[in-house]
Amino acid sequence: MKRLVVMIWLIPCFGSQAYSQAAKEEQSGTAGRRAAITVPAGTRILMTLSSPLHTTSAQSGSGVYLETSWPVVQDDTVVIPPHSRVLGVVEQERRPGRGKGRAQFRFRFTSLILPDNQVASITGRLEGLPGDPKNRVQNTEGTIEPVGQIDRDVYTVSKGAAAGGLAGALSGGGVGAGIGAAVGGGLGLAKAVFSRGDEIGLGVGTKVEMILQRPLVIGIQ
Repeated sequence: MKRLVVMIWLIPCFGSQAYSQAAKEEQSGTAGRRAAITVPAGTRILMTLSSPLHTTSAQSGSGVYLETSWPVVQDDTVVIPPHSRVLGVVEQERRPGRGKGRAQFRFRFTSLILPDNQVASITGRLEGLPGDPKNRVQNTEGTIEPVGQIDRDVYTVSKGAAAGGLAGALSGGGVGAGIGAAVGGGLGLAKAVFSRGDEIGLGVGTKVEMILQRPLVIGIQ
């Protein structure tokens, strides 16, 4: 009978101690606390586009949606797993014009959403478009432009000059060749100037490489 009484008395004592410890942890903020790991500036993060972008439809302020395609490891811990979501916004878009230069795209990254729904603000710039044969990052601001448009314009002018020179030579000798080249080159230049340049289209799955401009703090449980 005495043993039973002692056991009954001990149960509320242990329960009270456990409750007291939990209350202290809650007050001190240690319950569920995450250990912080800092991902340094300069870290490269490889991602893919989850929704397409095109200069005919995107505008300044349009959303950019991506997900990470490769884990980011820091201090022997995976801090950014694959398929983490990254959000951004279009800062600048310019459609190609007739004699007004190339199309351009520039966007910035704003947020990282981890698989456990932890959200962190990020500051990063576009470093490159790995494997994209049609577009490239032109400057340190991350501006995207089509590849090879100037080369094609030069080819158009040269082709017109050559054709005009040949026609002039057949009809009027050396003087005719010079006149024909000038006329043909002028026609080629006109075609290059008045033809609309290439649009920029980035489809779903396009590889995008971001480089962090500021340290990123991630909470790890």
